[in-house]
Amino acid sequence: MYYIRSVEQIFQIQRNTENYFKDLQNLKGGTLSIGGSSFFCSFVLASLIGEFKRLHPAVSIDLLEGNIRELRRGIQEESLDLIIETALKTGEPGMDTWLYTEESIILAVPAEFEINKKFQPYRLTGNDLLAGNILKKEPVPLESFCNTPFIMMKPGNDMNGRGLQICRNAGFSPKISMQIDQVMTSFNIAAQGIGAVFIRDSIVKYMPEMERLVYYRIGDPLARRQIFFGVKHGRYMSTAVREFLRLSGARKCGSSAEKQEG
Repeated sequence: MYYIRSVEQIFQIQRNTENYFKDLQNLKGGTLSIGGSSFFCSFVLASLIGEFKRLHPAVSIDLLEGNIRELRRGIQEESLDLIIETALKTGEPGMDTWLYTEESIILAVPAEFEINKKFQPYRLTGNDLLAGNILKKEPVPLESFCNTPFIMMKPGNDMNGRGLQICRNAGFSPKISMQIDQVMTSFNIAAQGIGAVFIRDSIVKYMPEMERLVYYRIGDPLARRQIFFGVKHGRYMSTAVREFLRLSGARKCGSSAEKQEG
């Protein structure tokens, strides 16, 4: 086992040396490979990449949409330089992470559902969401939605486990009518009156407010989560990666190695 680790470390040093010499062109060329979910690729990364390309047009950017398993594999195999995800955490094994921002998980309910009449004072408006006033609103009594059909993300997605636990904490198991792969798809299906859905609050920033849905704040601590950038621990970080992280405003967290040492 020690021999295998030693060989892996030697190969990593060789790759880092090669990457260092490739990086000497200092943003006057080269490639930056970034991965994320379809939501992050479509909205968050699209604007960041636009800003980066305006400043550094000579750097080519590859963008990969994938789930967390594919993204982690891409980082470990070094086909990806950088990923953005909510399923990462400080001290992520094999990665160094940068905190990008935090977001709230809210409940979106088809406007036609009768239960909304009971909770009209709890509703979040589009202005509440856009202005970041969610935490100023009273959380809806989630247990009252125990008989409401839910659209859930499929297992493996952070929103699946998080949504199920939020419901359990409220004292019920959700009545799941559909399971979906992508956040945007679940949002659009909910708008067709199929069921309630847990969504990120930022989705309203990137889409026109949909009158077919009613939004509520959730009081559970799990309804707040962090968004991280991740790079492979021990891999040489190119100037392009460092510059992209700088432009994003992300803040460096502890590395996986620091966690192990602690």
